[in-house]
Amino acid sequence: MELTEKVKAIAERYVRGSAAAAVSGGRDSMCLLDCLVRFGIIDPSELTVLHVNHMIRGEDADADEELVAAFCRDRGIRFECARADVPALAKAHGRSLETEARIVRRGVFSAFGGVVMTAHNKNDRTESVLMHIFRGCGINGLTGPTECDGFLVRPLIGCGRDEIDEYVRRYRVPYSDDATNSECDYARNYVRHKILPLVRSRYPGADDAIARLGDAARLACGALGAAEKIDGGAFVKTENVTDGAMLAAFISAGLSFDYTSAHIKAAAKLAGARTGAGIDLPHGYRAEKESGGIRVFVSENIPDEEKPFVSGLTRFALGRYVAAEPTEAKADRRGCVIDADKLPSGAVIRTRRAGDTFMPCGGVRKSLSDWLIDKKVPRYERERLLCVALGSEVLAIAGMATGAALAVDGNTKNALRLTSGRTENE
Repeated sequence: MELTEKVKAIAERYVRGSAAAAVSGGRDSMCLLDCLVRFGIIDPSELTVLHVNHMIRGEDADADEELVAAFCRDRGIRFECARADVPALAKAHGRSLETEARIVRRGVFSAFGGVVMTAHNKNDRTESVLMHIFRGCGINGLTGPTECDGFLVRPLIGCGRDEIDEYVRRYRVPYSDDATNSECDYARNYVRHKILPLVRSRYPGADDAIARLGDAARLACGALGAAEKIDGGAFVKTENVTDGAMLAAFISAGLSFDYTSAHIKAAAKLAGARTGAGIDLPHGYRAEKESGGIRVFVSENIPDEEKPFVSGLTRFALGRYVAAEPTEAKADRRGCVIDADKLPSGAVIRTRRAGDTFMPCGGVRKSLSDWLIDKKVPRYERERLLCVALGSEVLAIAGMATGAALAVDGNTKNALRLTSGRTENE
């Protein structure tokens, strides 16, 4: 596939209507701009060219600005230039010129408010991945620049510099060579001019291999989205369960080391197990099958606690609490609203216990355990419930259900909504 076809394919995937192209005046960005216009990939009336003058190279930088501006004037393209004294900003912020320039450009591109196409190519991706590795990146750092990253689109990402050079030569595209690109004081230039020539001389397919690694890393990072971080753990829907999704759940739940591929595969197999089945994981974590998916969480030793019922906030161990707050609601099918005037003397708020019974509104008395199972409440939640009780009779379950004895009615004057939760710092 030729460069023009690659650019067109990516632009058609991500660009709708007006867009911008980030053009420095260098070979790569001028190639992109020329290709977009010459082959009608983007209508010039829908295109804005964004140029950032970093004020690093004095007259040379001004010449780059005029080169891009003239190209746009000749073709009826809207041209916008942002000037920023990057050396002064870098000194004030204590950052390198490279870092400061990148921050400035990102701000300009973000302010455009739409799709911005940049001229990153396959070789840039190789350089970025290697630099990330040398700095000690995580798996997301292995992706490097991709086709699309939010509002940034990179139509040249599948093209090597040899293809860009050939395009520029064939169509006589004007461009400016930035002399600083050959200075190895900059980290990227050192990788480009010192390290990569040696790598490519031994491994000619290195750029394609690193691109494949980046694509694989991107897919792995995408699997992280399959795990929902929730209530101190993570949850993966049954239809989304894969080894990668379970790895994502481990990480999201906080289990970041000492697990093996055997743990991951065993957790994924729970997708076909009965509800309640589970496996123990390192460092006190556990994976359990629930209705609709698999939860990964820390197995906690919940202490047995009991406190007098009071309005307001009642705190328990591990940061857990029950809030009893006045409400005008007379019922809450998804929560718990009680008639406080019906509370019997001696009622307490406590953790659930063996032998507890519960009589729901409109139902019959049964063991609390059986009622929770009938309602398909996951064991993870069952172990953490806080109840209003008198002896072994549960009168209400905070945040979940009201028993018949405390049900609100037309005569209720003092309704309280009971919610439960856990403070974030615990």
